[in-house]
Amino acid sequence: MKLLVLAAGIGSRFGGVKQVAGVGPRGETLLEYSLYDARRAGFGEVVFLIRPDIEADFKATIAARLPSSLRYSLAYQTREMLLDDAQRASASACGRAKPWGTGHALLCARGAIGEGPFAVLNADDYYGRAAFEGLGARLSRIPGEFCFAAYRLDDVVPSQGSVSRAICEVDPEGYLERIVEHKRVWREAGRLVSRLEGGDVELSPEAPVSMNLWGFNASVFEGGARAWSAFLGNPENYASREFYLPDIVQAMMAARAIRVRAVAGSVRSFGLTNPEDLAETRRRLAALVEGGFYPSPLWEEK
Repeated sequence: MKLLVLAAGIGSRFGGVKQVAGVGPRGETLLEYSLYDARRAGFGEVVFLIRPDIEADFKATIAARLPSSLRYSLAYQTREMLLDDAQRASASACGRAKPWGTGHALLCARGAIGEGPFAVLNADDYYGRAAFEGLGARLSRIPGEFCFAAYRLDDVVPSQGSVSRAICEVDPEGYLERIVEHKRVWREAGRLVSRLEGGDVELSPEAPVSMNLWGFNASVFEGGARAWSAFLGNPENYASREFYLPDIVQAMMAARAIRVRAVAGSVRSFGLTNPEDLAETRRRLAALVEGGFYPSPLWEEK
């Protein structure tokens, strides 16, 4: 099984290239801990999807520390990829500056993934070993189904600042029914609050959440290509709207092309969204290392 790491995000709220921020006791990045857990769960090859302009930082801070036995390749995402001449002209005329999003990133990596089952994750979140083990077992046993790691909302919202979260509706059999993107979720007076167009709403702390750790097979690329074509067919999308990976999953579910099984994630997940997340992330990883869950340095084999 392969692992696709989405590491092309610009990190605008974090204030820098958060994918290469050192958070471990020896300067390890958050991504490296995910790679460590994924290897133990049976993922044998990694594809890193990056922007060309962060390649030097990536190689200097991550690739240089990886063990020689870890097989990996690079794929790239730019704003011009997967657009024809007319679509590029439309984006330019609208002054498009933002990247196209995680759905576009997935499609950019198609050539590097091939035909087998694979998992997709963000480079700036901590997922926990149980999530990788659950996805790996599911993909090995039922490669024809999609799956995702589900977390409790209360476990994936930091104590300070706001984050975007994909709230999921799951049926009694454990299959995904619907995803609702909440662009701003925060804690207020002991509650979890989301700001929607109609006003602020309180969310259940038990609500299942996707943190963008998915298990797919190659059919996601065909479904994704159709959803991407539909996205580009709307002129309103060219200025700043993003094409998200859950948009692909939602479109394929609506077409009854797939079923998506929820797999339990770890007890707590955390990541780097806002600058204040850095100290908390370092504290939690230090505790895991001190508890013997991870070695330090993380990669002893070179």
